[in-house]
Amino acid sequence: MFDTLMRSGPPLSRGLIAWLAGLSTLCYSGLFMAGKSFLPEFLFRDSDKIQAQMNGSSAYDGSSFDAVGKFYAMFGPTLLNVVVLALGVGFILAIFKRVRHVGSLGVALVFGSPCVFFNLFVASKDTLVVALSLLIVWTLRRGGAKLTMAAVLFGYASYAVSVRTYYLLIVALAGCLWIYRRAGRRTRLVMIGAGLLGLYALPTIGYYALLHPRDMAVDYLVYQSPFGARTSFYNLRPPDGFSSFCIDYAYAALRLHLPMLFSPDPRGLVMQMFVLAAWFSTRPMRANRETWPGVSVLACLVMAHMMVSTLFEPDLGSYVRHLSSVSLFCMVLFSLRNNASLEAGATVQGVPEAAAPK
Repeated sequence: MFDTLMRSGPPLSRGLIAWLAGLSTLCYSGLFMAGKSFLPEFLFRDSDKIQAQMNGSSAYDGSSFDAVGKFYAMFGPTLLNVVVLALGVGFILAIFKRVRHVGSLGVALVFGSPCVFFNLFVASKDTLVVALSLLIVWTLRRGGAKLTMAAVLFGYASYAVSVRTYYLLIVALAGCLWIYRRAGRRTRLVMIGAGLLGLYALPTIGYYALLHPRDMAVDYLVYQSPFGARTSFYNLRPPDGFSSFCIDYAYAALRLHLPMLFSPDPRGLVMQMFVLAAWFSTRPMRANRETWPGVSVLACLVMAHMMVSTLFEPDLGSYVRHLSSVSLFCMVLFSLRNNASLEAGATVQGVPEAAAPK
């Protein structure tokens, strides 16, 4: 579906793409400078906590807000705004660089809009993840697979140690997925069996640690948050065993990946399109189509983000916000698959591969 959309419609000239990218960056810059006067209040929920820590508050000492606040404080308010604005412009340009046809422009909007809206108008924890995704894509294009893997390991480990510890689980799961995709059938069966056995052997506190944060977050949204809990949901069963874990995880996967079943409204439809597009972007490419060595690392990272976030995300909006921070990976994957298909088609028709559209 989305692969076809990437190739649909008339091709766009480089000049038109550059003009659209420039117009988008101007609109983004204007909204960024306007700040709270035009943007919804909930976007500033986490950034206000970070700003409080930057100003010397002790309300969130020892938390991830404190760690990020100390890091951002090194820049100062003015320079920090310049850095976030530069990241936003860089992200928009990186997304538009993958546009070739009218259809791919639509895919770019699906991936680019949520990331800019949620993560690039304020200096938040997810803003750092967007910066990390830009670095990883840059290393993938210029440094090859080994440098990309080194950037992933260093970046995710640093972020996990200082901000969100579950990023260690994301990078570990991404590594397992990367091995799984290259393994034979027997090895895959062994890996699946080992994973299920490991989950079955977890003590009760392990299931509690993995799933209970969702219930805590929903309690906060229901009883304390001024922004409501429109799409939030509790675990179906107390996380006290393997069967309960499977039921709760399957239910969360259904709520987060098929939101139109539970929130059949325009916002639910938009988020449904984003989640489906992210899933489709992770489909394996043939080995001879991996234009950039190591590109499968991006697919494994996106899958790991989705699988780990399903453990604890309390609502659809939080899920999309966190996943959108790596939406550049999804756009790059679709772009490479589209370019490979165009080159394959040109070769079959007798056109030299070098003459195929890039």
